[in-house]
Amino acid sequence: MKIAICDDEQVIREEINAMLTEFFLENNMTCAIDQFSTGESFVKVNGDYDLVFMDYQLTDGNGIDFARRVRQENESIFIIFSTSFQEHVFESFSLDTFRYLVKPITKEAVFQAMEAFVKLYQTNRKIIVCDLDKEIYMDADAVMYIEAARKYTTVRTTDGYHKSYRGISKYEADINNSHFYRTHRSYIVNMKYIAEIERKTITLTNGEKIIISPKNYDAFIKSYMSYLKYKS
Repeated sequence: MKIAICDDEQVIREEINAMLTEFFLENNMTCAIDQFSTGESFVKVNGDYDLVFMDYQLTDGNGIDFARRVRQENESIFIIFSTSFQEHVFESFSLDTFRYLVKPITKEAVFQAMEAFVKLYQTNRKIIVCDLDKEIYMDADAVMYIEAARKYTTVRTTDGYHKSYRGISKYEADINNSHFYRTHRSYIVNMKYIAEIERKTITLTNGEKIIISPKNYDAFIKSYMSYLKYKS
């Protein structure tokens, strides 16, 4: 998950960053957070972010205009606007804004927004599955697990298997989803399809079993508990 904070006040950027860091630590989740002091610097990066906290009025322009430019390149980005003036909320609706926060921004408001975002994020992700002879663009939700075996990587979906030359670490970086977990150097599992967990193996809803490394067990259980909290 990648989040951007775009605000011309460093104090506010740091406050939001601290709140987000606390949220992800409490929920045993990982996230990359970048800060931007101007709208232009954010637009130029074009970093394929999942979510941006965008100040409505920046020193170099209107946050609505910058968000609109970003949407031209990244249609799926979620936008949370922040401002000191409530009357701006109606203009932000033209961009299908996810949330609108009035300054001073509180921890409670950020946590509520993130809880809602995580629920949507878990079910609205895409992944490119690189088969041996083609690329398939599909919902990440359809992937049950990914397995590395010698020179191939197998992507197990709800409707079959896809063999790929692409390494499992590249899939892990791309999928970067809160309901996927790398349980072993050779396995990434979609927690949606877990039926039973033992100390060394995980049984999926279709009866297949995958391996969990003993050193990953405790951290995995914490992440699975977090997943269960947000899945409904």
